[in-house]
Amino acid sequence: MIRRFKTIVAGPLLIVAAVALAGCTTQEEKPLFADVPEIGRMPTAEMLPTIDHERLTGERLTNADFEGKVSVVNFWATWCGPCIVEIPEFVALQEEWKDRPFQFIGVSQDEEGFDVVRPFVDDFMMQYPQILDPRGELGEAFGGAYVLPATFVVDGDGTILAGYGGLFPLHDFKPDLDRLVTKWENS
Repeated sequence: MIRRFKTIVAGPLLIVAAVALAGCTTQEEKPLFADVPEIGRMPTAEMLPTIDHERLTGERLTNADFEGKVSVVNFWATWCGPCIVEIPEFVALQEEWKDRPFQFIGVSQDEEGFDVVRPFVDDFMMQYPQILDPRGELGEAFGGAYVLPATFVVDGDGTILAGYGGLFPLHDFKPDLDRLVTKWENS
């Protein structure tokens, strides 16, 4: 009877031990942005298009400004309700990660130009680069910014990793952004 008890208990214990050990082995990391909701995902260009635009500050924003850091490029407009909702989260994360290889880039679709954008940027304390794309040419080059807001994640080597149309689910993207930024911090 004791021998039979050992067999009944030992069998399941071996299975539990094997499963536990399998969980301890190194597994491949999930692909970036695998957990981001499907609704809103947009197709993207593969690589960052050529960028040479005047910034709100009067300086130029070029592809060199993207090198070696993770960039979140957000197409928005002053008249876009969802854009207004998400901007405070962007401002907060930009401030939180200001010493990391990370940046937001704002791309206003306002046709009236910087005269309309400047007061809005000041009111919302958007301390990250702002450029204009009133005809949508840059949005098209990113793969199509056909809705506002439209947001794209760009790796430090210029690869466009993800595109999202509508309110950007920062809470879903943040763990992957953090992982990506850490990679560039350590390179």
